[in-house]
Formats: sequence, structure tokens, C-alpha cells
Amino acid sequence: MKKLLFIALVLTATMASAQYTEYLASDRPGQALSSSTVGEKVFQVQTGIDFTESTSEFYPSSYFRYGFSERFEVNSGFVLSGDTFGGDLESFTVGARYNLSKKENKVQSSLQLSHDLGSSISSTQLIYILSSSFSEKLGYTVNLGLHLNDNLGFDNGIYIFNLSYAFNDKVGVFAETYGTFSNNSFQMNFDAGVYYLLNNNLQLDALIGKNEGFFGGAGVTWRIPTQKK
Repeated sequence: MKKLLFIALVLTATMASAQYTEYLASDRPGQALSSSTVGEKVFQVQTGIDFTESTSEFYPSSYFRYGFSERFEVNSGFVLSGDTFGGDLESFTVGARYNLSKKENKVQSSLQLSHDLGSSISSTQLIYILSSSFSEKLGYTVNLGLHLNDNLGFDNGIYIFNLSYAFNDKVGVFAETYGTFSNNSFQMNFDAGVYYLLNNNLQLDALIGKNEGFFGGAGVTWRIPTQKK
């Protein structure tokens, strides 16, 4: 079943139309995935480090994205943890994202399929991503998804609501609520942060939040776009 879903995403990538953006579109900072794909033949790295109060540990992470077409990308990432700095593999995911919308649409949507190979129990996530704006500077992103076990049985649902405000072309802030839900539980967490776009291809970020204790983090995103001929 997982292979069929992945093949379906690959096949739909042949129907691509232009989605390439002048500025990079990062999933950092925060938990929400961006509805944008990186663009054809674009390679993007999102890397950072978080510190969690509840465990008193640092969690280095990196996420790699490559666009096979303007609408379709493959991605992979890892999170490290442990008593020693980055000593254990917390998570290692492989996945793909497909943009469902045309470039000119005000409302953008995508599907992200990921499989975690690094956890003690492997799992799959399927997330629907929706983003739009209330005004030129105020926007929102919604993630709704399913967390499935290795037998593709339902574990829990995933939700994220991210509200962002851009002061200008370079500086913006965000706040979001996120968590999981099932038949008998509902989890709610919060975080907020800031990003600074040094240039079209390089972004710095920082955030703070609360999830079973306070946490904070900082990171960087950079992309290598297609060379113009």
C-alpha cells in the first residue's frame, strides 16, 4: 500500500506546471510544513538544533529536499538525540511532496507522504497542507494528517495551525498551535518564532515553545536553485 501511494505521487508529477518561487519557501521555523515545493532541479537544506527542558537534551536535525519537477519533490530528514550530543538516531524519514495547486491560485495545497525508518517502531504519515493569506502580510498554514503504524493502522491524527506575519520581504514572525488527537485524547502545544531572509536563497530562524516543558531552537535554510542558462 505504501509503495502504491508513493508511485502515484511520482506519476502525478508529470502533470507539473510552474511553481518556482523567487524566494525560498522553508518548513522552518516551527512544526508546519509549507505547501510549496522547492522547484525543479532545486536542492534545499533545512537544518537546526533544539533544546528541550523536559529532557535537558539537544536535538540536532536536518531536512533535505530536491525537486524533480515544479510540483513534485522528494525529501528526507533526521533528528538526533541522546545523553551525548547527537549520540542516538531519534528519527530518519524519507518522503515526497506534491503540490496540488496552480501557481496563480490564492489558496495553495499539497500532500506530503513520509515514512520513518529511524524510530524503534516504523510509521507512516500522510499530511494535507493548506495555505493562504488574510492580507498581503498576514497568512496562515494548516496541516491535517494521519499517523499510521507499520500495518497502516490508525495511530492518531495530526493537526497544526500556523499564523504568520511578514514585516517586509526579509523579516517575519509566526505563532502556531499543534498536536495529535485520537478517539479519547487531544494534545495541544504552542510555539512561536522569527525568521530573517539574508537573501533569496538563505534564511535564519529561531523559535521558542511548550511541549511537555519549554523548548527553544535555531536554524538555517539554504537552497541551490537551477542555474540559468
